Amino acid sequence: MLSYLRSGNKRKKLIWWILIVITAFTFVIGFSFFGGMGDPGTKARLTGDVGSVNGSGITQAQYLTAVDEQRMAYRQRFGSDPADQDLKAVERDAWRALLNERMFAEEAKRAGLKATDGEVLVGMRTNPPTVLLAQPAFQTDGKFDANKYLGALANPQMGNTWEPFEDMLRQSLPVKKLQERLLASIKLTQPELQQAFRDRYERTTATLLLVPAADTGRSSGSEEVLAKTYETYKSRMASPSRTMLEVLAVPVVFADDETKAAMEMGRSLYERALRGEDFGQLARDYSEGPNATRGGLIDRWLAPNELGTMIGAAVQAKKPGELIEPLREGGRVMLFKIMDPAQDTSANRMPPTPGAVKLSQIIIKVRPSAESFRKQHKDVQAIASRAKSVGLSKAATEKGLSTFKTGYYDQSNGPQQLLAVPEVSEWGLSASKGDVSPVYEGGDAFVVAQVAMQHAAGVPTREEVGEQLRLIADADARVEMAKPRADSVVAAIKAGRRLEEAASAVRLVAMPVMTTRQQPDPRLAGSPELIGMMLGAPAGQVVGPVRSSAGWLFVRKDAVFAPADSLLNDQLKGQLTNEILSQRQRRFFDGYIDKLRSKSEIADLRGAGGM
Repeated sequence: MLSYLRSGNKRKKLIWWILIVITAFTFVIGFSFFGGMGDPGTKARLTGDVGSVNGSGITQAQYLTAVDEQRMAYRQRFGSDPADQDLKAVERDAWRALLNERMFAEEAKRAGLKATDGEVLVGMRTNPPTVLLAQPAFQTDGKFDANKYLGALANPQMGNTWEPFEDMLRQSLPVKKLQERLLASIKLTQPELQQAFRDRYERTTATLLLVPAADTGRSSGSEEVLAKTYETYKSRMASPSRTMLEVLAVPVVFADDETKAAMEMGRSLYERALRGEDFGQLARDYSEGPNATRGGLIDRWLAPNELGTMIGAAVQAKKPGELIEPLREGGRVMLFKIMDPAQDTSANRMPPTPGAVKLSQIIIKVRPSAESFRKQHKDVQAIASRAKSVGLSKAATEKGLSTFKTGYYDQSNGPQQLLAVPEVSEWGLSASKGDVSPVYEGGDAFVVAQVAMQHAAGVPTREEVGEQLRLIADADARVEMAKPRADSVVAAIKAGRRLEEAASAVRLVAMPVMTTRQQPDPRLAGSPELIGMMLGAPAGQVVGPVRSSAGWLFVRKDAVFAPADSLLNDQLKGQLTNEILSQRQRRFFDGYIDKLRSKSEIADLRGAGGM
């Protein structure tokens, strides 16, 4: 080829070099593009999906259907539509439900579980998809009417109307079969039930003595001391898989004319309501908040501490039936009416606490111009892009901004700082250390996060608990300083003195306690070793000293009061069985889902910008 190029004339050489450049360019671009096709996030973006699980896309329609189902469940439970943080929690739960459904579906497929036509037919009759239960055509007085539904199901004129819903059941039934199979594997034996009965109702009385740690003092902080402390306490630091995020929250900036327009709208609606227009109708026509279709009614009692400073003060100054003037909070202008209890026809018409009120609301959102919003979003997205190469903290500092860290969290305990944007913490559970999130719109701020730390279930490393380890070592040193005092108690007991006398000799007082295995006395709960020693000792014997974070513990078992076997009747057996199995099932499924998530490739593209 090269010799051929060298032998040709200038025109041939030029043509061949152009072909070579085009071929190389096409190869590089094609490699980059199709190589990226292996990334689940890239695949999802190309199809317009909101995310994927192991390459299986989650469409916008599927996500919105899941949100509607969670919203309906919220409405059935609380009697109102979710608002603000509650709505975010509904969206989080919908996303988790979709992820779990996809992961369980894959496991069901591996197990060879399928849905037969007969099972789909029975399911359509007895347990239809949730989305059908909310259809107005199948409801009477706002509740699902089985007769209307079954009548429509038997109507031959409906034709192929039911096929999409049959497909839903065909996909969900194998998952239900898998879940039923897993649940059936969790059992409770009769000896376990009897032990649970004793753990709950057998009471032990005892006398406790605490020799407290010294008030002051610190460890040397040497490497030897810290290493020993880590080895001693590391098993107690074990926890589920956990994530820590570094977060940048950039407030949305509203121009004066934008806030003025929202306030003027609020003031206009306030004056119209004062002139006699129906507040509920105004809410239905103009409110952008929850329950607008129900006249803005927040159908539950709000305690004074739930109202905030401004609204709480305004409510105290007004009477039932009166209006509260428009208030601006961040990107919202709020207008309230205090509902009159005399006109409340709901079942919970009496306030549960003094000062509690029911309100109807109209929410007007402050809207930045499209150009301003795009520019602010673009600026934050530039920071996020920069963070991929230098880290979020440095990228934010370069723009004069600061970040914060969430602390470790898991799926069951999200970070409090991100309650307004739970999708950010949800993203972090599936991301890897160092990953940078899309730009999320969190109420009145743009939010970007980077995974600062991520740890699998188990014991943390020394580096993760560095500062905490020093605090534990210092506390341990103060406990060690109290050992001579505890040794004096040991010597007194060996000399035949009672525990109360030994305590008095070191200017302490022994305390009576009563405890059960299931709910230990709080003074004993922090020392499971002491509880085990006490329960295994004969009455009258003193056990200890046992080292604890508070000092040195001694306890004398005084008496045991065993429950009568006749108390374990059928009703109590059923109650205990349900409680124990529910706890075991919850722990099992939490661990099972964590395991599935840890080995799944999950792409969450719900964030604005879809980076």
